[in-house]
Amino acid sequence: MTRPGTATITAAAAPLALVNVYEVDPAQQAALCALLSEQTEAVLRHVPGFVSASYHASLDGTKVVNYAQWRGQEEFAAFMADPDNRAQLARFAALARSVSPVLCRVTAVHAAPAG
Repeated sequence: MTRPGTATITAAAAPLALVNVYEVDPAQQAALCALLSEQTEAVLRHVPGFVSASYHASLDGTKVVNYAQWRGQEEFAAFMADPDNRAQLARFAALARSVSPVLCRVTAVHAAPAG
């Protein structure tokens, strides 16, 4: 069982992974992270097929990386087809200079040994 506030990455479950890299002005980094988190909590986590989302702020302030997992391509495609969701994605993009999304499948996961 996953604890609240944690996500599990596993190749066995074969989820669809979305990696979004937002290039931002450092003055916009915190605002984009906050907006992504707020909308994920309010909306995205309730969308059928959504598994998890993690947001990462680069130390130099110029990037925000979104790692999200979906059960599969069909659920993700349905999310992307919804005009309300597309409008929200446009709000995120408006805070960035550019957005580079990549859809992936998890092929392997490596971790340090226990202990």
